[in-house]
This record gives sequence, structure tokens and C-alpha cells, in this order.
Amino acid sequence: MLITKEEIIKKLNSIPPLPEAVRDTIKYLKAGELQKAADSANQDIVLKKKLESIVNSAYFGFSNKLTDTRQMFSALGLEMARSVVLSYMVSLLSPKEWKIFTKLNFTDFQTAFLAGGKEAIIIESDESTYKKYADSLAIIPSVICLIDELLGDKIDKVELLRENSDLDYGKILKRFTGFSLFSLAAFVAKKWGLDESNINFIQYIECETCEIEDKTIQKIAAAIHLEFFYLVSKPIFFELNSFIEFNPQVVEIANKLQQKLATE
Repeated sequence: MLITKEEIIKKLNSIPPLPEAVRDTIKYLKAGELQKAADSANQDIVLKKKLESIVNSAYFGFSNKLTDTRQMFSALGLEMARSVVLSYMVSLLSPKEWKIFTKLNFTDFQTAFLAGGKEAIIIESDESTYKKYADSLAIIPSVICLIDELLGDKIDKVELLRENSDLDYGKILKRFTGFSLFSLAAFVAKKWGLDESNINFIQYIECETCEIEDKTIQKIAAAIHLEFFYLVSKPIFFELNSFIEFNPQVVEIANKLQQKLATE
């Protein structure tokens, strides 16, 4: 491996300490105190701008632009607010200069995945299940930032491989680190202290066989697998297409979501 786990951990540890206002926001969200969390978020300009960019995107479809943090948190709801703040934390990994995914609008992808992932889980299960696994949805797109940093540091070798072999970014990531996107996301989730059920769920989304004993988990893991594939099949996000080896089984397992996507 050209990139070790130690190097990945070093990247994670290089994230600057969270501002006090962000720490307070997370504390209040964990306690279920949405309004206090909103007031704390209002004190951090960067976090507030992140919230505005997500809440007011086309993927949420609110008719009026929201700028007040209390309104934004109320519109998002507790679980989605936690996901957005967690996304903000991990997106601190975002490179100063994107070297690999230079055409990607990361915020658009992150927002689309958060909104689409929530809908996918609710379609195949219910809102309480979404609430249990909302934190997982925040980690997955944010790992794109880490991948760009890791591969960007080896860009000469990456480009040489792409020019002289049939290796795409997904295969190069595995060769360099031993991780797929989803196993790397699970690694980050563990490092960031997510509970074991969320860590396991992220790994299930890989869906190499989709053989999962718990049928609810099987359905929602297949749904997120399908949702991710659906998004990265779009021209605007196609740079990320190689990070998923699509398993056709998910179409039958997450059939409600498949029917919905087929009409779009």
C-alpha cells in the first residue's frame, strides 16, 4: 500500500480544533435541544454559511430563502441538523486546492446525497430508522474530501496509472490504501466516534452480496447503495462513478426506491 492507515489518521488529526460555538452546537443537538443548537450555530459564521448553502439548495426545495439559524434548524429537523453539522466537521478535511475531483461541486453532491439518502431510507423503512442512521449519511459524501487529499498527494503516480492501465479512481484508492469509499467512510466514522450500528451500516452499503440477516438493514443499505449509484451516474457527479461497484440485486431489494427513481 502506498498510503497507510497511519497517514490517513494523520490527515484526520490535522483538522484544527472545533470552535467553541460548533462544539456547543453539537452538544445541544446530542441533547435534542434544537433551538439552543441553532443559537450556538449562529455564532459561527462558517458553520452558518454551510447551513445556508445546504438548506437553501434546490435539493430541499424551500420556497423562501432561510437565513435565520432557528428557522434553518426547524426546517431541517433534529437528525438532519446533526447530519449537516457532522458533514461540516468532516468537510474540514476539504483540500485547499482540489487536485483530483477538479470539476466536482462538492457542496452540491453532499446536499443531494443528504436529501436523497434521507428520502431513500424513509421510502424503504420509516422515519425512525432514518433517525437512527442519519449520522452515517453525513460521513459518506464527506470522505470524498479525504480521498482527494490522499490521492492528490500522490497525483503523479495516480495520473501515471490512469494513463497506462485500466485502473479508475475506485481501483486506485483500493490499491493505494486497501480501502473502498465505503470502508474508508466506516474507518472515519469509527475515528469520529459514531456508534457501532452506524459504522456497520456504512460497511453494509458496499453491498458486495447484499446478504444481510436483518431485513430492515438489508433494505436501507440496498437503498443507499442504489441512491449513491443514481447520483454518481448523473453527468454533474460522474467523476465519482468509479467508487461504487453497482450490485443489480439492490433493484429488487430496494424496489420501492427503484420505482420512484424510474419515474424521475
